[in-house]
Amino acid sequence: MQNISALFGPWIIGFYAVIFISLAFLYRAAPVSHKRLGFTAFLSLFSIAGLLAVKFMGGASSGGHIKLLEITARLLAVIAAINVAGVFAFSLILPKVRAGISKFVEDLVLAGAYAVGGLAVISASGANLSGILATSAVVTGVVAFSLQDTLGNIIGGMVLHLESSFMPGDWIGVEKYEGIVREVRWRQTTLETLDGDLVVIPNIILMKSPVTVLGRAQGNTRFRAVAFNVYYDRTPGEVTGAVDQALREDPPACVAASPEPYTAVKEFRPGCVVYEVRYYLSDLSLPGRTDSNVLAKVYYALSRAGIKLSIQSRSVVVAEGAEVAAERSIKTEQDRRLAALKGVDVFQALTQNEMIILAGLLKPTPFAGGEMIMKQGTMADWLYIIYAGKAEVRLYSGSRGSYRAVKTLGPGDFLGEMGLLTGEPRSASAAAVGDVSCYRLDREGFRGVLASRPEIAESIAALLAKRRVELAAAKEHLAGESALRALGTEQRDLLSKIRNFFRL
Repeated sequence: MQNISALFGPWIIGFYAVIFISLAFLYRAAPVSHKRLGFTAFLSLFSIAGLLAVKFMGGASSGGHIKLLEITARLLAVIAAINVAGVFAFSLILPKVRAGISKFVEDLVLAGAYAVGGLAVISASGANLSGILATSAVVTGVVAFSLQDTLGNIIGGMVLHLESSFMPGDWIGVEKYEGIVREVRWRQTTLETLDGDLVVIPNIILMKSPVTVLGRAQGNTRFRAVAFNVYYDRTPGEVTGAVDQALREDPPACVAASPEPYTAVKEFRPGCVVYEVRYYLSDLSLPGRTDSNVLAKVYYALSRAGIKLSIQSRSVVVAEGAEVAAERSIKTEQDRRLAALKGVDVFQALTQNEMIILAGLLKPTPFAGGEMIMKQGTMADWLYIIYAGKAEVRLYSGSRGSYRAVKTLGPGDFLGEMGLLTGEPRSASAAAVGDVSCYRLDREGFRGVLASRPEIAESIAALLAKRRVELAAAKEHLAGESALRALGTEQRDLLSKIRNFFRL
């Protein structure tokens, strides 16, 4: 046992026992290090086998090959011990104290430990270190000359880590590649692109090429601009106002709140004005999806404002069949509007001619899925009639944005009638569940119908009062004369509000 105890002393059994107990513990505590732990276990077994072989073959004094086997076994034992200590430090202790280091630094520390351990084993074996170091210096010079590129990559990796120009998690662009830095190793840096590809770039290329670190200068946000075209029939103020309001009230996901997004005139072209929505991207991994969401927001905002996007001009030959198709389309749209109005019970007192007049005043108003159709507590003097899609009615409580969904509306339903008739604030919010198509009727459009026949206001007030009293009766168990008195009071109150609101 002299050849073994020279390095380990009398605690050889305890040494390997500690190694294997630590491996068993770490295998459960550090799942990410399973590969290294398995390799360490094999090294330990080979080390034990080597030491036993040296003993059974008569010890290191039996010959040079036996001596070399002994040194190799000792080296394997030292490497195993260093690996166990490394997993303890880098996978358990440092993460617990939130002092994680990069993979590159971890490899550097382990490489230094391997070098020191190897020299200690060689020195303990009785070898002349000065001669070995002199010889290794010559060998190192020859190797360095033949492996210039490899050494350049290693030195480049060290410089990148020391300067911290970028680090794992940063979004960078280099040459034709752009992606998230996943790791910086000795020889290469790995990028993950938007397509999910892993690009391995030698560190020497990063040292010689311009590297763009995206977003860091703006606080991890990146400037973006998406363009759209609008005809000259609408002023820039109308266009930018409609889009800016939509972005401000209900911004798409991944659009940074600060700096605030805005719409600007980019240039004038024959037949259209080119606008840009300029915003900052808060999630650098989703530029394409966010651009799409912003453009969808532009489309719906302009559609609700009655502003048409410009399309490329083309020459069209109109045939007689096209006129018939156009007339059929107009009639279908008119029938759909009349059907939507007849589904609103507060308009039941209107004549057919009055319905036709109102149908011509309706404005198509689409909403994208997730957009807010109306917000609780806001002032708005118009009514929405849904003819396609669904909307969720929500009641919000407190300032934390928590809400309770109370009802789902679909084709034939309407919302916002009290805002149209009395100007009262919205009593609830409504959000689009998928794409929703609505008609919007404004106060000014309805005013003409009421002005021509003021008695309609009485019928509407009676209907609304009946609905409110029935709801109150269900909640408070009103009956008999109490309900009748409440109905009369509510009707007079609503009629007064309608007349004052429309100045009848």
